[in-house]
Amino acid sequence: MELKPIKYKRAYENIVANKIIVWLWANIFKECFTILKSNTIYNDDSVIREALQNGTIYYQDNAFYSKSGRFSNKVASELEKIGAKYSKHRKAYLIDKSKLPMNIVWAIDTLKAQTAQKVLALQAFLTHQLGTLTREEKRLVFDSVVEQIMQDLQDRVYKNAKAKKVELITPKLTEFRKNVIAQKYTENLEFWIKNWTGEEIVKMRDVVGQMVNEGKSLITIREYIAKEFGISQRHAKFLARNESAIATSSYLQAKYMEEGFTHYKWITNLDGRERPLHRQLNGHVFRFDDPPIIDDRTGQKGNPAETYNCRCTFTPVINKEWLENRRKLYKAQNSFIGKIKGLFNR
Repeated sequence: MELKPIKYKRAYENIVANKIIVWLWANIFKECFTILKSNTIYNDDSVIREALQNGTIYYQDNAFYSKSGRFSNKVASELEKIGAKYSKHRKAYLIDKSKLPMNIVWAIDTLKAQTAQKVLALQAFLTHQLGTLTREEKRLVFDSVVEQIMQDLQDRVYKNAKAKKVELITPKLTEFRKNVIAQKYTENLEFWIKNWTGEEIVKMRDVVGQMVNEGKSLITIREYIAKEFGISQRHAKFLARNESAIATSSYLQAKYMEEGFTHYKWITNLDGRERPLHRQLNGHVFRFDDPPIIDDRTGQKGNPAETYNCRCTFTPVINKEWLENRRKLYKAQNSFIGKIKGLFNR
């Protein structure tokens, strides 16, 4: 006989991922975009200056380059009017800076100075944020969220057992135990987020510096930061899914083992994306304290969801050993109750 498996809820990871993303935006990316905001306004109708300002072209090594690799007919015509010659080899319009009209030179120098100033401010901000992560001043508070997840899991465990007419005799989670679980989960999540965020900040700082040396525009740098924010959001969702699945599995294992369950049946999510090894484990019965190998590369042993991105779950098995453990638990409880009654009678 088996209890119904308690499936992992995507809602758990969504709650945690949203909190991580909000934290990333508030503490890193929002200020990056604020710093990189362009405040240069041109009052003439120069096509070249407009293209320089909006980042569709940029000037480097005595040549105009197109960000997309292709020049619009309008921009190409204006570049040719000022004497620029197209090079198929470099895919750029070549012209010495000394031969450029003064308004174009001014636009190039202004944008370059503005970009350098803003990037210095950006790098200083990123360095400061990296320092606060190192000193652990930037705290992420997930305790209340994890408590909600643990409470929901607990309710589902008891509802599931009731449906199978299995009486759970160990007490429900106290506020203290919920707080301990939440704190442990939060500390683990913070550790991974801070390490990953620290590496991301260092990379962004270095890449932005390289982009400035290559003459990239503010718009191009902003697009890079936007792309990194998108990558960070996906990373946050993966991290939330992985850690939430591990926390869910850990709670269920602890609860079932408290109830005297010793064995479980492995259930693999068979959708074509499962690990071959985990496909082989599907339907087999294992002991909680003697799990199978779950990673054939490292030889790691574990229960469902205890390795990265594992979507497997389990269901506890009611066998002779469980019935014997349950009998012992009942006997111990009755003995304890009898002793208490004896003390009151005396």
